[in-house]
Amino acid sequence: MSPYNNQRSQFYGGNNGAGNGNGASGSAFYPPNSSMGSPLNINNGPTQTETPAPVDRASYYFSQYPLYCADWRHSVTTNTECIALSSYKEGFTNKLQVVHGSSYGGENSRYFGNDSINQEEITLGGTSPTNPNFQQPYYNQQVRQNSYSQDDIVEGFDFHKVAEISLDYPITNLQWDPSMGTSKNEERLAASLEVLRLYKVDHDTYDPLGNDFKLVQTHILANNTAGSTTSPSVSSNNGGKSSTNANIGNNNKNDDINTFPPVTSFDWNKTDPNIIITSSVDTTCTVWDLHRSHPLGNNDSTATDTAAVKTQLIAHDSEVFDVKFVHNSSNIFASVGNDGSMRVFDLRALEHSTIIYEPTTPPATASAKSASGIDGVSTSSLNSRALLKLSTSNIDQHHLATIGFNSNQVIIIDMRMPGLPVATLDGSLGGVNHAAINLIKWHPTSHFLLTGGDDCQALVWDCNNIQGKGSPGTMSGASLVETGVVIDLPVLAYEDDLEVNYVSWRGDQGDWMGVVSGKGFQAVLLT
Repeated sequence: MSPYNNQRSQFYGGNNGAGNGNGASGSAFYPPNSSMGSPLNINNGPTQTETPAPVDRASYYFSQYPLYCADWRHSVTTNTECIALSSYKEGFTNKLQVVHGSSYGGENSRYFGNDSINQEEITLGGTSPTNPNFQQPYYNQQVRQNSYSQDDIVEGFDFHKVAEISLDYPITNLQWDPSMGTSKNEERLAASLEVLRLYKVDHDTYDPLGNDFKLVQTHILANNTAGSTTSPSVSSNNGGKSSTNANIGNNNKNDDINTFPPVTSFDWNKTDPNIIITSSVDTTCTVWDLHRSHPLGNNDSTATDTAAVKTQLIAHDSEVFDVKFVHNSSNIFASVGNDGSMRVFDLRALEHSTIIYEPTTPPATASAKSASGIDGVSTSSLNSRALLKLSTSNIDQHHLATIGFNSNQVIIIDMRMPGLPVATLDGSLGGVNHAAINLIKWHPTSHFLLTGGDDCQALVWDCNNIQGKGSPGTMSGASLVETGVVIDLPVLAYEDDLEVNYVSWRGDQGDWMGVVSGKGFQAVLLT
């Protein structure tokens, strides 16, 4: 089987209030061709097709290990697709892998030929599972066989591993240096596990493990909160001071980083790539300045560096699970944690913080999670109202999205109207789906949200019409309730064989999405 397979996803806009009257929603969606299959009968429900074996799948990377985290960015320096992947094997040595992708037939592609290919497309057909009279098509995956000549353009990527490193702990979050996509900087990435570790992909150093390149660790950022860190006040009457006693470089060089509180997540600031913020199980968030770094331990020029700490603050009443900067800001950030709150901070006024959301009741629950834990915290110690993941919009600094523990609903908050959600994405699809959502990612250039869950699906949701509470519910599958718009129908669905552990967009373009399921990373084209 030739690797000239093309994994496509096809949007269909329908009449969602944002279209141009002919079924297309602006420039984001295009209706499926009539040759891609007719709508399904609601009585039969969506049909499923067998997912191709890993060796037959297009734009697909198969690992030897079960995968969890992923991040995808295009390198301007090498004109290469860069995928960072991490394994999740509890109690075993884990892997951080760097995968490069080249366009089929491109200079670095390892495959050429003129074979018949299996082109897999995702089209939409059928009707809403909750409203038989609703005409917005639902989901159907069609597989078509096509033969392509050598002159035909086939979109897709040849993925191959170029670097790998072993780690003692599983990674909870991965992120490439945001400046990779806009400047000719070297390939750098960060990974949160027991500490935050920064790496560069060294193209010039020989790797004794036989990989194309070598992953070289450049920084170790570990929290040490033995000092007098205090919390910013959530009221205007009480002040609080932030501590800078978090820099391992300021402590004894023999300090054991394994004794420091584990890092749960982090965010690499897009406005100023010299700034990284981390969250930890010790209730703190720490802001690091990579520009002011110095070597750890000896004066060896090759020694790992540590960044200086700009500030550290107690952000929550219990473990902090995720933290993100808001769009176009190097000062304002938000965090969520085990106490069930979403809080916003401003580095210019750390005396105060604002709780912009705190659920009064536990979120809608989905299928039971494993007791193995989330980001290093046992599920037995999780608050039923805990908020686990956070994503900030890349085009609107006021919109934030979060998911709760074991929940199949995404809560969207507008910072201008704190307290209640401006919208809720109902991952139960009207009550027919009981699987939990694992991850959420805003599109890099538009107001769409990508989710991945235990139902083996990656779903894209249209959030363009949720500009404020009480906005007209003209969107497909949307209805108005007291807490804002409830959307129970995504505009795109991709289904895999196993649970979707992680999802990502392709860098700043957003024309592809990456789906992590089982031992594989699948690139899916949005057309």
